[in-house]
Amino acid sequence: MLFGFPAWATVLTALGAWRLAQRLIAPKTLGLKFFTPWELGIPYEDVQFTTSDGLKLSGWWLEAPGATRTIVTLTGHYGGRSDTLGIGAALWRKGMNVLLFDFRGRGASDPHINTLGYCETIDALAAAAFARRKAPGSAVGLFGFSMGGAVAIMAAARDELIGAVVADSPFASQRQVLRRHFSRRTRLPAFPLLPLTALFLPYDMNAVEPIQEVARIAPRALMLIHGDRDAITDPRDSDALFAAAGHPKEMWALPGAGHCDAYFLDRTAYVERVAAFLERNLQPGVASVTPVRADA
Repeated sequence: MLFGFPAWATVLTALGAWRLAQRLIAPKTLGLKFFTPWELGIPYEDVQFTTSDGLKLSGWWLEAPGATRTIVTLTGHYGGRSDTLGIGAALWRKGMNVLLFDFRGRGASDPHINTLGYCETIDALAAAAFARRKAPGSAVGLFGFSMGGAVAIMAAARDELIGAVVADSPFASQRQVLRRHFSRRTRLPAFPLLPLTALFLPYDMNAVEPIQEVARIAPRALMLIHGDRDAITDPRDSDALFAAAGHPKEMWALPGAGHCDAYFLDRTAYVERVAAFLERNLQPGVASVTPVRADA
């Protein structure tokens, strides 16, 4: 028996944990019907680059003539590069180079399991390195949504050449976000299912902890965006990340906004605010050290 459970309960719990692990890592097939930069009249280049563990990732390179800033966009757990085309196009029109790409196991990139940030951070580091090669001398920043926001934080903590981070609706800990997700979906306590699920994962869940790495981003700039009605990643995660981060940092909390809703509530205000943050911070020698928190 497990933890004093009868044998039948132990078997069912183990089976549930195995199924949860398989659902978490299952690759996501994306459809062929999606917008590209062509629909928006933006010239682009289909590109590929290779990760440190040998996978080929596919993306779109949007080059802005004379750009001194390059932004790499990072999607959510099951997202594809077209999900970030709105903000990517807007930042390109602001005079920035933009790289949009598919994480491993998504879109046109090499097949792989999903790991909710563990291997995807490797992908983000490869994307940042590729962006530096494509635009030598340009300052490179990361812009991530949901899981992509968590990945952006971890990648910047590990690569000091990444100049700034914008994280919209990130989580602070994979273990905690899965615990909340499981409890919300099943109305059952996460223990002992979550520890068992971790045993079935082919990676270390405890290694996906943006809260443990965020302080290493400073003195580079971090902007956090989160709606207080987010039912996927807890808004308190961004509060915790903001408290743990060094300077410069900025927090934009949006009353009434759900998961990654801020862009859609007011596209113009969103783009202007994010672009101003990047223009202020993503350049050598120019960075405010005053933390800014705004509720709007």
